[in-house]
Amino acid sequence: MLAAADPSEHASLDSAFLADESGRLPCTIRKLSAAGATLQIEDDVAEGDLLNLELANGQSLPGRVSWTDEGAAGFLFAEPIDVISTLARNLAALPAERRNVPRVELHQTICVRRGNQVEFTRSRNLSQGGCGFETDIALQLGDVVQINFDGLRPLDGVVRWSQGNLAGVAFYEDIPWQMLMPWLRQVQKTPPHHTRMAVMHEPTGLIPDKQAIRLDAPARVREGVRWWNVKLRAITPHLVEFETNAPFAAGTQLWISLPHIGGGPASVIERDDRNHYLCEFRLPLKAGDIGRMTNPN
Repeated sequence: MLAAADPSEHASLDSAFLADESGRLPCTIRKLSAAGATLQIEDDVAEGDLLNLELANGQSLPGRVSWTDEGAAGFLFAEPIDVISTLARNLAALPAERRNVPRVELHQTICVRRGNQVEFTRSRNLSQGGCGFETDIALQLGDVVQINFDGLRPLDGVVRWSQGNLAGVAFYEDIPWQMLMPWLRQVQKTPPHHTRMAVMHEPTGLIPDKQAIRLDAPARVREGVRWWNVKLRAITPHLVEFETNAPFAAGTQLWISLPHIGGGPASVIERDDRNHYLCEFRLPLKAGDIGRMTNPN
């Protein structure tokens, strides 16, 4: 069953209709997932009603009303849908000035920054204008944060709601749909990866140095203006190995942001079939840097 969206979240709305043999009720889509949609609707519908959700692109998606709550309703599809293809068809059917992407359910590892606090966590949803995510940071309304999704530019915004370990951020600038749609399609093809902080005991890896420190630690790398969330696998003062789904070629120049010690430039040397990359720092890490990474206290 779909959960009701937080009323303080704001997202672009798409016009649609709930229809059956007796007629059509106008509604707007607030959030879309493969399983169903969260709708804003002024007319009365009842839990369990069997209806079709008619989109602007002409698609008619059968399903049932799963919950209702003061002008909102959850609609559960009879069969899971391809969200990206549905969005693409809907955008193509609309004039350019009305092309907005509604909130899409999206579970990915992201990096959240508030001042000096950095957290690798999980997103819940994303729209052109904001996102929802899990967090262990005690975020307050109005806090300025930066959100980093793999392969997108850093997204600056302000906290619009926070409840328990969940929060929602409104971006200062919308993500253009021309950028968001190809990115979502690529995400659909790429399985997400997860991060945790731990020291590994397996001696295998791309770094041949037996003195290399083996890790399973979250970090970020930048290629041009795009940031990627990665998992550090091993490190020495001269070399670093990490895992990522990013398509880096040998010789690619990166900026590697390391936990607790800042960052520096590096170049890609090698990649294996596990999506592990070996990079060489342009300037070796200073004495004690690796120790501060593994034992920040």
